[in-house]
Amino acid sequence: MPEQQIPAADRFARERMRHRFTAREVAVTAVSSPAEPFIRITLSGPDLHDFVSDGPADHARLFFPHPITGELVAPTPVGPGEDGIVRPEAPMFPRDFTPLNLRTDPETGLRAFDVDFLQHPDPGPASAWAASAKPGDRLVVVGPRGSVRAPQGADRLLLIVDPSALPSATRWINEVPERTEVEVIADASPADLEWIEAYLREQSGREVTVGEAFGTLADAAADAGIDEGTYLFAAGEASRLIPLRRLVKYEYGIPRAQYALSGYWKRGMANFDHHAPIDPEDPED
Repeated sequence: MPEQQIPAADRFARERMRHRFTAREVAVTAVSSPAEPFIRITLSGPDLHDFVSDGPADHARLFFPHPITGELVAPTPVGPGEDGIVRPEAPMFPRDFTPLNLRTDPETGLRAFDVDFLQHPDPGPASAWAASAKPGDRLVVVGPRGSVRAPQGADRLLLIVDPSALPSATRWINEVPERTEVEVIADASPADLEWIEAYLREQSGREVTVGEAFGTLADAAADAGIDEGTYLFAAGEASRLIPLRRLVKYEYGIPRAQYALSGYWKRGMANFDHHAPIDPEDPED
């Protein structure tokens, strides 16, 4: 008797959870570099006592000081233990980042997490702040509102990411079972593949081979193959993801439960909202 096929909704089920949504003040406790293009900032503080991040695609919104005046304008909590924030009227400088390595500091007993800032030739407010950050500097963190865990039933995890999404990629690798085969395709120059592979290995503890994306990201996915046991996560420059989205949605007809695509930034647009539709001509999933 043939083996019964497992429905995609069951094979790729992802547990969802909600968290208290509030604003938390944090301080820089350490600055390091896990790989040459990244600056790692460790953030900690009493407000993180109930901070939760259980999903590989989680984003926390960091609010940075004004790049000229240095004034930190950011939301504040509605009240102790309550859900919600109060947004100020003045301009703010927020950016979304993936929280890494959430833990309790053994010396202080306070919760802490890391943020990896990718350095650019023309840095924005976040990258510029990270380049000069020092212990004691303060930020405000809002979110994540909730988490969606990695699928535990996938036979294979295919990650197609550019350098901006590497922190999230490390969480995906860490949060799938050891039995899940992991394949990474980097939307980056060939010269970057060595350090990308080293970064993923160092952060995940797994030996992961990184391949180059030839042609469009749709071409890269077609070359890698997406079978019924593969879960696809792709993230990076939003315009690059459009052909890939059309491939998996229309040409391959892959069930929605089997993939997640996220535009982390968009060429020519400052502070792109990663919740915005990847494909403006087809905004519906």
